[in-house]
Amino acid sequence: MANRTARIPGNLLLWPLVGSALMAGIGYFPTLSITGQSGVEAMIIAQVVVLVVVYVTLISAIYRMIDADKSRRFQIVLQAGAIRFILTLVISIVVAWKCNFRMEVFLIWVVIAYILMINIETLSLIYWNKKLGN
Repeated sequence: MANRTARIPGNLLLWPLVGSALMAGIGYFPTLSITGQSGVEAMIIAQVVVLVVVYVTLISAIYRMIDADKSRRFQIVLQAGAIRFILTLVISIVVAWKCNFRMEVFLIWVVIAYILMINIETLSLIYWNKKLGN
């Protein structure tokens, strides 16, 4: 088992932020030209929602994995995925219901951001699992 003092690499925590920033940069002009400024605002809100959820599940899983054996770490990763899905769904519904912006653009960008961030979070947790060793 790994010890409680395992150092979490800073780059591991930067990957979701970099992915979200790249996605916003790439999506900005197409979203602006198709939907206008209100669509860009909806895009940014969607990315923030997904990014916050990813950080909540990623950081939680990272700390839970430190003292876990290899088979338990796999379960933690699966649980993080399920929690990420449920949180994203619930928060997105609440935000879409409570906020006044282009809901269709928001929901499309939630899906786009979620798909990208699933990959980033999974790769981050695989990297962390390898760092922890057996």
